[in-house]
Amino acid sequence: MRSEGSAPPHGAATAIKALYREVAACTRCPTICGYRKFPWEAVGRPDTGLVLVGEAPGIASIRNARHWTGRAGMVLRGEIRRLGLDLEDLFFLTNAVKCWPEAPGAREANRAPRASEIANCARFLETELRLLDPKIVVAVGAVAARAVLGRQVSFPRDHARSFRQGGRTVIVLLHPSNANRFMGWAAYRASLLRIFRRLARHRPAPLPEVEVAAALIARNGRYLITRRRGGQHLPGYWEFPGGKRRPGESLEACLRRELREELAIEVEVGEEVLAVAHPYPERRVRLHFFRCRLASSRVRPQEGQRYRWVRPGELATLPFPPADATLIRALAASG
Repeated sequence: MRSEGSAPPHGAATAIKALYREVAACTRCPTICGYRKFPWEAVGRPDTGLVLVGEAPGIASIRNARHWTGRAGMVLRGEIRRLGLDLEDLFFLTNAVKCWPEAPGAREANRAPRASEIANCARFLETELRLLDPKIVVAVGAVAARAVLGRQVSFPRDHARSFRQGGRTVIVLLHPSNANRFMGWAAYRASLLRIFRRLARHRPAPLPEVEVAAALIARNGRYLITRRRGGQHLPGYWEFPGGKRRPGESLEACLRRELREELAIEVEVGEEVLAVAHPYPERRVRLHFFRCRLASSRVRPQEGQRYRWVRPGELATLPFPPADATLIRALAASG
């Protein structure tokens, strides 16, 4: 069983995790199609005292199951990475609107959130901020700034301006999608770097890191996947089989052991296809995917888990952990 995550810390994070179950079930907005939103595992760190609020998910970020990974979001990530950090290392990440607002008449295009959608999501954001009680909130874009402050701000005049509200500091930022039009890329990027450098002084100790090996086992153009059971991290999600490396164990030996224990199969471990680092709220996971050849004739689950053989194009239709998103896109494109 892969074990790249576990329950978040007790206290605020546990309460917010319960809140995200409410978010996942919410269908209050008839203007939203599909109710596509981020899972709890995408929120970053709940323990830093810093919250970054965006306007709404974009389609690129929804596909990646990771905040701020569209064209505009990568501007933010590009600057914080110059400090050797990423957004999830420093912030709890959320949005004024929790679902992706799809543009009408367009194929998977973004649009600005509507006032009714912002109002319907207001209680979620208010609850997050109440539970986390952050020292500093960074609101990116006019929609996020208004959702946090309860009033309008004026960009570009108010870009990087700090406000005091309810005992905390709120820093408002011009949205990256408007930066070049209002102030130019060089000045905007420099302002982001200054802010991130200042906020980085607040960061706690780095998250613990675990290494996980997972197998890509193909047969007749289909890949072997297994389903997580109830009581596990991300129950009901599908995964490529594998598990956590033990101290002193090679990744290849880890994979052979896990597959033998879980599925009673023997494999020949081949090349490493992809390695990804993915931050969860409580740990950072480095996940290694290996191509493997099945040497056994039968798959025999030892823990009662379900398994399937699926074509590459089917993978994107099934729920997988966020850390698998990059691989699934690559397999679908090649399949």
